[in-house]
Amino acid sequence: MTDMSARVLLCAMRSKAHSDRERLQELSRFVERAFGAERKRRKAKATREMKKVADEKEAGFLAAGHYEDIFQVETDFPRIQRYALVASMMGMVEANVVGFCRVARRIFAIPAEFNDRGSCVITRGVQYLVEEAGVDTSRFRSYVTLAEKLSKVRNCMVHAEGSLGDRKEAGEIREFAEAHPRLVIDDRDRLVPKNGFMESNTHEMHIFLDRLHDALKKRLDAQQTSADDSSPRAARVSEPPEK
Repeated sequence: MTDMSARVLLCAMRSKAHSDRERLQELSRFVERAFGAERKRRKAKATREMKKVADEKEAGFLAAGHYEDIFQVETDFPRIQRYALVASMMGMVEANVVGFCRVARRIFAIPAEFNDRGSCVITRGVQYLVEEAGVDTSRFRSYVTLAEKLSKVRNCMVHAEGSLGDRKEAGEIREFAEAHPRLVIDDRDRLVPKNGFMESNTHEMHIFLDRLHDALKKRLDAQQTSADDSSPRAARVSEPPEK
């Protein structure tokens, strides 16, 4: 593959990652705005109707019904929707990591193909880029670790409806949630992402994918420099003049 073709491929992958992130962030903002508007509407409706009721017993029944309506849009529906958004976010991250692995194979003519089936796609993908493509991830290891932890959070939400229970990674996920201002554990031992969780972590995952792109580009630059230095023309230029 020519150097120009390789750079076009890398640029295309970076553009895709940017586009994926922007669409997901806009969807997340749209969902949160919709929930906010619906909360206000239901609360206003509850206030109007409660003012019209004089009978204490009837007011109690009405209040219970409105409480359930407001609980849905304050807690229950947002939790379910945010689970879906977290799953989409991590699916996007995994798809882009797989894409970088495939691009790296073409650019560096790697014999081994990356196996995108099975678990731990992010961990195995980064390992493939390090071992097969010679990519250096030491300077953004914290982002790799965050992606791996978010992947475990996603798995808990998808496979156990957010319930930690006796999951193998429960301790690690619990520690992560306790340190995260936008992720809490409710009284049913269940993960509850708050408003802002998607916004902050989509941004972090965008940086992670950007760093992967930059590391691949740096590796390509090094390869091109090495090829230029070893070319016949470079060798002739470096030869000392005859006396």
